[in-house]
Amino acid sequence: MWDTGSLVFRECSCRIAQRPADNVQLSCGFVRSFLSLIFFTFLLVGSCSSRIAQEVTGKTVEVPHFAIAVKLSDQAEKRLHSIGESVLVIAYFDGDALPGQGKYNPPNRDVFLGNDEKLVDQNSVARFDDSRVPLSDWKRLSDKNFFITINTVSARKADKNNLLECDDPISRRMESFRGKTIEVRCKLIAEPPSPAK
Repeated sequence: MWDTGSLVFRECSCRIAQRPADNVQLSCGFVRSFLSLIFFTFLLVGSCSSRIAQEVTGKTVEVPHFAIAVKLSDQAEKRLHSIGESVLVIAYFDGDALPGQGKYNPPNRDVFLGNDEKLVDQNSVARFDDSRVPLSDWKRLSDKNFFITINTVSARKADKNNLLECDDPISRRMESFRGKTIEVRCKLIAEPPSPAK
């Protein structure tokens, strides 16, 4: 790559006698800047690619399968349906650390294992059946029965703001989620309470 750059610079130098000085300086300066930008871009892309590959190829631990069934109020269901909006369920994984292995990381616990996001299906159920956490972080836990915290929001596809107010966040030990479907009730933000029956 740099051999090609040198040829370009030599070509610029050879044209000094043929062009006014200002034009030559401008032309060569542009070429130098352009090549520097290309080189920097290659470095940046290479760095990002390495980082992404490490995250994908690292050893992981499977999170037990579970599901969240979202029950919308009538008003919330009508509003989301009318604008073509969906519901997103976010699961955060964290736990307490072995001595000297944790980091102060509010609002999470000292070992943050990551998170996973699922859109609800046609039955308003979000299924977490392929979630995984990094093995290196899992080993830092003082109790391998880590916590799962659930947060449910509108998916922000049709509206940039969250439209839902839900019963969660639910924060429980992993084993209390294993193999279960847990119901979360949601209504529109600032929706008036339903009249008593």
